Amino acid sequence: MKKTVSIIIVLIMLVTLFAGCGTSAPAAQSDHLQIVTTIFPVYDWVKQVLGDQAQNTEITMLLDNGVDLHSYQPTATDIAKISSCDLFIYVGGESDEWVDSALDQA
Repeated sequence: MKKTVSIIIVLIMLVTLFAGCGTSAPAAQSDHLQIVTTIFPVYDWVKQVLGDQAQNTEITMLLDNGVDLHSYQPTATDIAKISSCDLFIYVGGESDEWVDSALDQA
């Protein structure tokens, strides 16, 4: 009886020891497509193009309501969003001159 209990305890200890040696699973990546846009018309266009798939997509608009597009300067958080997204959509031209330097920083 003592021998059986000893073997069971040793097996439990070995299983516990080897369980601690395994590598942890990598952090789960979001299966949502991350899209960042600059202005509302582009944001709305992306939502319309995606249709039913919009629920599987994380769409972010950088400019809040009431922000002047012509004087907008991205924050560090905005640059982080741009650098980590799957797709960044902007209009370009004089209104989005800051994009080139933001992409260089990202």
